[in-house]
Parts: sequence; C-alpha cells; structure tokens
Amino acid sequence: MTDVEKHDRDGVRHALESYHYIHRDIYVDRIRRDNCKIFLDSGAFSAFTKGTEIDLPEYCEYVKRNFDILEQVDGIPMFSVLDGIGDPQKTYDNQMLMEQQGVRPLPCFHFGEDERWLEWYMSKYDYITIGGMVPISTPQLYLWLDRIFDRYLTDGSGRPRIRVHGFGLTSIGLMERYPWYSVDSSSWVQIASNGSIYIPDRATIQSQTRKGELDEGDGITLSVSRASPNHKEAGRHLDTLTQIERQEIVKFLEGRGYEIERLRHEYLARWSFNCWSFTELNNRTNRKDKVFIPEQPLLF
Repeated sequence: MTDVEKHDRDGVRHALESYHYIHRDIYVDRIRRDNCKIFLDSGAFSAFTKGTEIDLPEYCEYVKRNFDILEQVDGIPMFSVLDGIGDPQKTYDNQMLMEQQGVRPLPCFHFGEDERWLEWYMSKYDYITIGGMVPISTPQLYLWLDRIFDRYLTDGSGRPRIRVHGFGLTSIGLMERYPWYSVDSSSWVQIASNGSIYIPDRATIQSQTRKGELDEGDGITLSVSRASPNHKEAGRHLDTLTQIERQEIVKFLEGRGYEIERLRHEYLARWSFNCWSFTELNNRTNRKDKVFIPEQPLLF
C-alpha cells in the first residue's frame, strides 16, 4: 500500500465488528494493539444465515471481559442485544436476560414488527437500533422508514427524539435521508470489490459538462477496473466518460495522491479510497441540525 492509502485506511474513526466473527481472543488482541474502539454487533443475523446459534451467557461474558474495546457515547457502551431473528418477543427476552447478567445492550427493533415494541424501547432507552433491513428492497424501506421516523423517531420539527443506529444500510440515499445518529454499511467494501470507487460529492470535482443537472452532494459510484462489467457502458466507467469529465476526475484522484493504474488493478487501493470517501459521506450526513421532512403525507 502507498502512504496515502495507509493514511486513509488508518484514518477511519468508527468501526463495527460482529461477535460472530471476532469472538476469539486473537481478534480482540489485534483491536487492542491497534488502539481501536468498536461498535459490537451480536452477529445474530450472521449466525442465523449460517445455521448456527450464539450462546447468550458467553456473549455477555465476552462483553464484560472486553468492555475496554467498546466505543461509548455519553457513557452508553456500543453493543447490541442478541436479537431473535424474526421473533420480537425473543429479542425482548434476550434484552432482559442480558440486563439481568449485568450488561445493558442497545435494544433492536426490526423491519415489520409491531410498532408497540418500538414505542416501548423508546420509553426506556436513549439509544436504539433498527434492524432486519438487509433483505428488504430499497423502495419498501423508504416507505417504512418514512413512517416510523415521521410517527415515532422525530418530533414535529423533524428532529430526532433519541439516538438511532441503522444496521446494514447499503443505500446511500437511505443514509442521507434520515437523521440517524449512526449506521453501518458494507457498501464501501462491495463497491471496491466490484471494481469501483465512490466519490462523495460531484461538486468536489466541479464537472462543467454536468453542472446544474444534479444537486451538490450527489455522489458518484464510478467503475475504474477494466474488468468491470460497466467498462463499455457510457457514463458508468472512467473510460466511457467524456474527455472533459475524465480529465477532471483523474486530476481530482491524482490530487488526492491516488495512482489511476493502482485504482484500476488493486482492490486495496479502491478499498482505501472508499475509506476516505465514506468518512467524507459520514461527515456530510451526520449533521447535528439534520431533520427529516416527509415528501408525501402518510395515510396510515
């Protein structure tokens, strides 16, 4: 890796890790050695997809033993409840059991659950999580999230009532639309592995040929690898942009210290660039004055 790539990789401030994957001490030792603080996900969904189960008492003991590696927000440790996939009663029961064992996780409300669970969690906790969104289509999520943010999670002015974390958001539009306190996403990794980079703001590259067509802040997911399926699709790949656009983007990337050929051929170069670009996206979307204003009246 180049010095710039290492700098952008090491500059990531926030990280989420799954207990399902890092429950062994070798991973915890690495986190301590790197002096990192993490948001700890129980890994219940990952375990569920692989047909395994997570032992609740072992998870609680892991949290107690490794409390020092957890990120904290105003004294609230960042780790999630061991949720019952598809079973809100089980999620609630696990929340109570974990608290009885001396740890207080962030509760989780899932897509499609009875909203009375959400109301109860909001009445008892200052920071909650929203899950179950990974398999749901983006159009469905827009409708559902509009409803719960409008009806429960924000006040009459659109400001958040409590802190909310969104699990597994892959849509940048969903990240930007709502006043989340935090989200986690694998989009930056997926984009890099698919031969692309994410440029967080069109205004950053000051494209003259498209000026005025899109609002400032609209990002670009741009393929750069010649192995990308978008290699011959107009406007989707670095090589199929107009000459002026390509020159501007190349100038921007090289100005940040990135070599075009490395971005084309090296996954880690794209990975590092996306570490920087998603940090920029985070800085842009995580404004304290951010509000939610629904675009259409809700009928239910």
